[in-house]
Amino acid sequence: MASHMNPQETANAIWAFATLGLMPGATARAALEAAVVRVAPDPDVKPQAVSNVIWAFATLGWEPGAEARVALEAVVVRVGPDTKPQEVSNTVWSFATLRWEPGAEARAALEVAVERVGPDMTPQAAVNVAWSFETLGWETGAEARAALEAAVERVGPGMTPQAAANVAWSFETLGWETGAEARAALEAAVVRVGPDMKPHEVANAIWAFATLGWEPGAEARAALEAAVVRVGPDMTPQEVSNTLWSVLSLAATRAVPLPACYPSLWQAACGFKERSFNRVEISMLFHAHLIHTELVGGVARGEVTFPPWIMHQARDAWMYQARDDESVSSAVKEIASILGDLGIRNEVERLTDDGYFSVDVYLPNDDVLLEFDGPSHFIEICDGGEGAAPGGVGDASRASTRKTMSTELRDMFFARRHRVVLPVPYFEFAKLKGRTMKTEYVAEKLRPAGVAMQAVNRDGEEEK
Repeated sequence: MASHMNPQETANAIWAFATLGLMPGATARAALEAAVVRVAPDPDVKPQAVSNVIWAFATLGWEPGAEARVALEAVVVRVGPDTKPQEVSNTVWSFATLRWEPGAEARAALEVAVERVGPDMTPQAAVNVAWSFETLGWETGAEARAALEAAVERVGPGMTPQAAANVAWSFETLGWETGAEARAALEAAVVRVGPDMKPHEVANAIWAFATLGWEPGAEARAALEAAVVRVGPDMTPQEVSNTLWSVLSLAATRAVPLPACYPSLWQAACGFKERSFNRVEISMLFHAHLIHTELVGGVARGEVTFPPWIMHQARDAWMYQARDDESVSSAVKEIASILGDLGIRNEVERLTDDGYFSVDVYLPNDDVLLEFDGPSHFIEICDGGEGAAPGGVGDASRASTRKTMSTELRDMFFARRHRVVLPVPYFEFAKLKGRTMKTEYVAEKLRPAGVAMQAVNRDGEEEK
């Protein structure tokens, strides 16, 4: 029958399989995909039908073939101006669920649709769109971003605990710091739903605040602390490690007081065997231990007991991670080459003396290090305020930036171990044209640190 189906019948059949949770056999799947390709150009295709088909594919985990994908993306572009809020949300969610990165035209059409329907999105729709953007690593334009933030502000009072945690987590994973209104709406939601949050929701919310370097207000802090006290005994190893790292990071970088329940979080960690944590989680616990002992120290509240394995298995996992970080970017190689031209001895990807951290470029004669900070070291701030990327390179020209929490902590640890730490932001280095400009830039970075170097003329040759 598939070869005789009209657009609505094709959509209904595929939707029915998904609603039943019944994956059709290979022959039926091929017939239905062929029907999708055939009917997609039909002008009678409705936005809901398109949304239902893509939703059905995602729900069943049915990855359509190349022809069906092209056909569906083309119809998404065509019907985009008429899609309703739920249809937009379902379509974006489906792409993300299938890890299907739409082409430029379909992506642009969906962004425009998000801008248009944002004022009418339900809380769940707004959450789904935010999650989808994060899952696809989709760096949206300013308009779609503003529309989604406005939707979060509007639907905040109706968010469930999971929705509040997921939205905060999505913003964090995107490296996207919200404006003041959306932030206030999320904090208000956390205060309201805190008593009903599950352990993973509490951990995700605190993690999002910390990773964004977002100091929650007094009410939100109190709500989260009360939630941690309530759910702490039921936290998994991952939730314990995430929460410990988060509260310590905010204490070290934002002077946020450690919660009264802080010692009990370490006590919860002591209740697990080291094998309960995977390598990432146990490394994070050692990072938290370092923050406590080196950066927070005396301000820690109460008597803290660390797990007996923190200086053994956890330390070894952290040091393995530092040793394993041997990839050298082209920018770091170029900076090392420029230092050679300037007659400066340097070492690339050198470990600190304690073996805890890997340094991009180290100048042993001067105890100076240079760290090249790529895009992953920065959070984008939509308001274009202080810290805007000078000169603008790529997306950085649309917004201001600031360092991620992990980068801030790294610099604090480096400052304790070396005389001078010199960051090289990617957006500064990328706008320099030619070897001469880059050499002058590096030399200018080094002069205040008192690094002796050879003079180089405009052609990059050593002057006599």
